[in-house]
Amino acid sequence: MNKGLKLIALDQEQLTILSSLTQDSIIKADDIGYDKNSKRLAFLMNRYRHEESKSSRVRSALHFDYVDSIKFLGIDLGSSKDILVLLTIKFVTTSKPSGSIFLEFADNKSLTFNVENIEAFLTDIGESWVIPNKPIHGKD
Repeated sequence: MNKGLKLIALDQEQLTILSSLTQDSIIKADDIGYDKNSKRLAFLMNRYRHEESKSSRVRSALHFDYVDSIKFLGIDLGSSKDILVLLTIKFVTTSKPSGSIFLEFADNKSLTFNVENIEAFLTDIGESWVIPNKPIHGKD
């Protein structure tokens, strides 16, 4: 049985590592949730397992704490038909330790939110499964 990943990112360098591990994750727009009271933004995703040699995915949860003012571009939030493919997660400092986190998805879709500081958590929550193909970026 694979125990899966359980990671925390508390700074920009750690967030970059988390971004590389979540690249090519598939997220349904209705698997995104924000709780204003706890200031938590959460995602359920089918994460491509870049850390493994065989092409596989695993169900994972990603959440960010201390989140304010979320903005969506091209995302039909709440729709199970809007399928997002995560490309990268970036952080831009505004006034240390505060800043903005940008999630960029395929097809020019994005999600941006302000945070008091970086606090991101990634947890694999199921068994992985083998997939036939590795994600392709650009023309080979």
